[in-house]
Amino acid sequence: MPTEVTAEKIRQVCDGVWRDRAAILGTRGVTSGEEALVGAAYWRLCSAGRKPGRSIADCAPYLRELIRRYRAEARQAV
Repeated sequence: MPTEVTAEKIRQVCDGVWRDRAAILGTRGVTSGEEALVGAAYWRLCSAGRKPGRSIADCAPYLRELIRRYRAEARQAV
């Protein structure tokens, strides 16, 4: 039975996605970088025990930060 995923675990998952971003972005196919990172975070959260289809409202601040970091890095690369 899936366990409840805590805010700390959500943060850890998003930090892990950020650390692994080069590999994630390198295999993203036709999705945007943002979609690839959020998709990876969602997949990892489900693997950590989050029930698929459940609201991700509690994840929103962490996902927004992940996207913010990605956009800031992309701007610096230009």
